[in-house]
Amino acid sequence: MVRRLATVAVLALSLGLAGCGSDSPSTSGGTSSAAPSGGDAVAWAEKVCATVAPERDALSQVPNIDTSDPMKAREGMVTYLDNLVKALDRMVTGIKSAGTPPVADGETAAKRVVDTLEEAKATVTTAKENLAKIDVTDLAAVQAGFTQVGQDLQKLGQMEDPTKGLRGNREINEAFEKAASCKALQDSGSSSTPTT
Repeated sequence: MVRRLATVAVLALSLGLAGCGSDSPSTSGGTSSAAPSGGDAVAWAEKVCATVAPERDALSQVPNIDTSDPMKAREGMVTYLDNLVKALDRMVTGIKSAGTPPVADGETAAKRVVDTLEEAKATVTTAKENLAKIDVTDLAAVQAGFTQVGQDLQKLGQMEDPTKGLRGNREINEAFEKAASCKALQDSGSSSTPTT
């Protein structure tokens, strides 16, 4: 059960990231006018997608949990959650290092994505810390601990798509459509398990 919840929550997040250019942009985002800073939005999108691509695989890998051994089950899940935290952290760092998108309202759009990823990271960190504390000699505690992890991970599926703010900006959306790494990421995401 926990494995299924983890799969749904993690795939929802990772495939949401993969779909950067797949939705039509909102008309409330930026306009198609020249970028205010004169920067290259496609180059910015390329940096972002190059950062997200390797982490998407880490986010979509679900651990093989041996339920017959509570100690191994806990250790496996804690390691998995730790890998998720690290992957989310690398995404945040990569997006920040790409700088402000050189488009109208680019700073707001990027901050929204970073904030959502930070929230996801905090959720997974809490789940990991709570699970690491359970007493594996108490089967009721093990079951309760894994149930709590499942509930914590379900919150990821309820979070706003982290790329919504990016896709809602016309210029950023167009840049994602043109950047090679983003196209590859979108293509690989489209062949995976569909989300909602």
